[in-house]
Amino acid sequence: MSIFPYTYYMISSFKITSNDDQIAVYAGLITSAFAFAEFSTGVVWGKLSDRIGRKPVLIGGLAGTGLSMMIFGFAPSLPIALLARALGGLLNGNIGVLQTTVAEMITVKEHQPRAYTIMPFVWCLGSILGPALGGALAQPCENYPALFARDTLFDRHPFLLPNLVCAIILAGGVLIGILFLEETHEEMKHNRDVGLEIGRWILTRLGGSQIQQPVFDKAGDANLDESQSLLEDELPPGYRTTDGSPRLPSSRAQSPESKSNAARENKPRGMPRAFSKQVVLNIVGYGILA
Repeated sequence: MSIFPYTYYMISSFKITSNDDQIAVYAGLITSAFAFAEFSTGVVWGKLSDRIGRKPVLIGGLAGTGLSMMIFGFAPSLPIALLARALGGLLNGNIGVLQTTVAEMITVKEHQPRAYTIMPFVWCLGSILGPALGGALAQPCENYPALFARDTLFDRHPFLLPNLVCAIILAGGVLIGILFLEETHEEMKHNRDVGLEIGRWILTRLGGSQIQQPVFDKAGDANLDESQSLLEDELPPGYRTTDGSPRLPSSRAQSPESKSNAARENKPRGMPRAFSKQVVLNIVGYGILA
């Protein structure tokens, strides 16, 4: 979004053509390169997040966007600018991963609509601030001669400053993600996360109180044996026996987690399962709106 205000002037600075119509075509190519590359790798990033987790994919997307913006700011020609935009789309096709993370983080269905409204709000906020920031910081030697002198880095690369500022903001997002973003993948959220441990240590030092976390085993279930033994100690002696209780020899109790896991294993997987009728209709609807 931040490149839209100065894309025309950037292409003009490449001096590949003096025809305004051709400049408009090249500006459209730069804009669509990111979207096409992001579209091409969206499913790939989703599959990768199922293997390595949501957090590495989201953080990698932010880092890839920052890298592409730095290349775009230093681009001396149109092919490098197109390559930078395509690279940003290839490394940041994780919108679906972000929505999956929100769904896995907010398990109460009554709270999910409120959580999902945050994403379009942030997107609209970025759509407002991004172009304003890009237009205000582009060509700083011409717009702010008192602050940026000629024959400097920003004079040789007049469109570097807005990309540099955005890259710094993205670097802050990467740091926050490493320290405070929790993994939401069911099979990986209980693995050790050194970055999250450092973030909790920082919060403990700043807040002065220890953050209490529930204890889970590797399977993701709480330590039920200990709590069950505590409950049995509180019962009167007459209620501790199980003699005379009806037993069903063919029945076996199953936890809700084991039932959900069994149901999940019986469901078909793969691309046909992902692209259901409702998903295809949503894709077509978003495509028409875009």
